[in-house]
Amino acid sequence: MNSLVNNLALPSYKEQSPEVKAWFDRLKQQPVVLEINNVSKEFESESGPQQVLKDVSFKVHKREFMSIIGPSGCGKSTLIRILACLEEMSDGMILLDKFPVREPGADRGMVFQKYTLFPWLTVKKNVMFGLEASGEMGKFESERMALQWLDIVGLKKYADHYPAQLSGGMQQRVAIARALANKPKVLLMDEPFGALDAQTRAKMQEYLLHIWENIDITIIFITHDLEEAVYLSDRVLVLKANPGEVQEIIEVPVPRPRSPEQFLSPEFLSTKIYLEQLIHPKLEETRDEFKVLRMIAKDMQGGRVGNG
Repeated sequence: MNSLVNNLALPSYKEQSPEVKAWFDRLKQQPVVLEINNVSKEFESESGPQQVLKDVSFKVHKREFMSIIGPSGCGKSTLIRILACLEEMSDGMILLDKFPVREPGADRGMVFQKYTLFPWLTVKKNVMFGLEASGEMGKFESERMALQWLDIVGLKKYADHYPAQLSGGMQQRVAIARALANKPKVLLMDEPFGALDAQTRAKMQEYLLHIWENIDITIIFITHDLEEAVYLSDRVLVLKANPGEVQEIIEVPVPRPRSPEQFLSPEFLSTKIYLEQLIHPKLEETRDEFKVLRMIAKDMQGGRVGNG
């Protein structure tokens, strides 16, 4: 990995500009909103208990954007479902503002990869659903709040449309508005852009950054896309698989505010390369073996093997 970075003349992902260092200094002064302590998860299978997560521990600060990545089968989605209390953990503790979390609640909004809108309700009614179900406000106030959030995600003029009349990206924006309408402290997102085409995905990343920059919200974001993780996040938590354990938590050295032009910056590329090596540690070994095989093949073609 280091040789690859050096060949590209890239800095270490650990190098931070004064601007980035100041950003993280301010972030670390924020209170811890979510604390995960030694969370483990086992599933029963025909061959016996299968451990998916093992002693996962980390802290998330108020208004932080943290992404979670890892190889396939590392338990990313299981972990975020545990944080939402949609899945029971086998062991450990989750604290939200220092209080134990034991059941689903409006303090944690959830956005899934698949669109989870009610097809028989209009866009506005979908956003109003949670507000009315809570019983904390009447229909008029729920409608006013729903339109406000639809305006924030740029879909107010589609308030009376039905989900089937919207594109995939627009439906996901409605899902984000619905999750945020309940004013959660933490927004949990499980690969929310995974089903979108590349162009729509890029637009959704811009929308999400805009929302996060302008709203008091903490985001935990599951993704398999390393560029997406680097682009969106303050910190990236890397899980290793079988079972899922925290391998490393890195601070992204790319300055904010972010823009697509930064995808080719040295800080961005060095961070992405490092993440690739964490998730696919044998990739460089495979490349080195391939180089050796090529050298042997050239020697054989040149008659330099077996002539002694």
